[in-house]
Amino acid sequence: MAKVTVTDKKLVYRKYIRTCELPIENLVWAYLQQEDVSAKMCCGSFHAEIGRVVVVERDGKKEVFQFESMQEARELLEQLIKENPEIQVGYTKENRERFGA
Repeated sequence: MAKVTVTDKKLVYRKYIRTCELPIENLVWAYLQQEDVSAKMCCGSFHAEIGRVVVVERDGKKEVFQFESMQEARELLEQLIKENPEIQVGYTKENRERFGA
């Protein structure tokens, strides 16, 4: 699961063994994804939700940050909006056409 922090107008995260920084001003689009996970076990069933924040940079590069809950994903998205009010938010038809998704 993602360990992402917003520091000095950058997203700081680990990718494999590297620490990566992504300037928030370079982000043009961000949106949420939700996945519901259900599993049956011997003693009952298990249900969880996985939240993801997908960000797209000016050059078209995409990063996906996965969290154990939608609340964590929403909090990251709110931080991105606060740091970059110009960022387009949401998986809308207009954004998909504009950014090529």
